[in-house]
Amino acid sequence: MRRIFLDTSALYAAADRSSERHADCAGAYDELVRSQVGLVTSALVLAELHALTLRRIGPAAALTVVDRLTDSLRVEVRGVTTADVDAAVDLLRSRPNRKYSLADAVSFELMRALGIDAVLTLDADFVAEGFTVLPRTA
Repeated sequence: MRRIFLDTSALYAAADRSSERHADCAGAYDELVRSQVGLVTSALVLAELHALTLRRIGPAAALTVVDRLTDSLRVEVRGVTTADVDAAVDLLRSRPNRKYSLADAVSFELMRALGIDAVLTLDADFVAEGFTVLPRTA
């Protein structure tokens, strides 16, 4: 079964109705949920999503967005190990001119380890690392 990784930027845009990319991201997420692809994210993405939503919208919305993902039977939330972080730090060292966040580097390494080549994101760094990005832009 094909799997798609879910990244913070698109998940946040899907949750925040005031985001200018809300319709694109919410529509793409809903389409993925209805499809037969597996949806994967990480505990680190959830933590990042919670912090972003907490700061921009508030505590109730932050808990709601995390609850929806963790309660979904369609979304697999992967834990992040010390080995995952070590691999991500090695990746950051190998790309000294890139401004990748540690969270993104962990996502890149998890995706590669799981054989996932596509991601729901608004972050162009995933394209730079060779992944297919959804939602597609016109």
